[in-house]
Amino acid sequence: MYVWTPPSIKFLRDASEYSDYYEQLAEKIFAYLQQGIRICDAGCGLGYLSLKLAQFAASVTAIDCSEEALEVLSENIHKFDISNISPRFGNIFECPPSTRYDAMVFCFFGNTQESLTIAREQCVGKVILIKKDYYEHRFSIGHHVLDRYSFEKTCNDLDENSIPYQKERFSLQMGQPFHSLEDAVLFFQIYSQDDQPERINEEMIRNRLIKDPSGRYPFYLPSEKRLGLIALDTEDIPDEFIISGKTMDRGNHRRRD
Repeated sequence: MYVWTPPSIKFLRDASEYSDYYEQLAEKIFAYLQQGIRICDAGCGLGYLSLKLAQFAASVTAIDCSEEALEVLSENIHKFDISNISPRFGNIFECPPSTRYDAMVFCFFGNTQESLTIAREQCVGKVILIKKDYYEHRFSIGHHVLDRYSFEKTCNDLDENSIPYQKERFSLQMGQPFHSLEDAVLFFQIYSQDDQPERINEEMIRNRLIKDPSGRYPFYLPSEKRLGLIALDTEDIPDEFIISGKTMDRGNHRRRD
């Protein structure tokens, strides 16, 4: 399970507040949903997607198993005086709503069966899955292949089980601004999947950085995220696809790679 730390929270806050990534992602999601509905953002992390979903929804329940992450969301709810987001701490398997949601969003959340098991129990309408559509870790010095929970694998899972769905591929910019080279080195050391990330230094990463186009930071790491969106109806999830025992192999959270 991913553990949020002050540096990782700071980096993602800076990146989230720098770009319009989450605004664009929320617009993509609501192209498949009706506005004014009750929605759940499953494994919401710091809640930046929840903030943007709330602009279209009647209410957003933002669930995560990290109190540190939800503190950031609560701070932003207060800062922007938002009244239709309800942060909720806990494992989503153990946090069923009193009334089932109209829609649920699973952004970089576990595998297909985990998400659809939760959706069948907690939702009456649309399910939106956001998956990575790239195969190499973006923040490592060496080459590290990502082969779990991808867009293509999720589509294959649904096809193999004859579950109907809609799909869309798109790219959004989600780069990382830095206050200093030292911060950039720390970022790569935190997120790298290299064998000895503590040995990463300025020379190894300098050619990846550019001058911040906005002029707000001295350094910027451009990073385009190729994503896949899958939309399906809860009523189309077959009984035989549901996990019994409700055991997840990862916590409900978002991480960066």
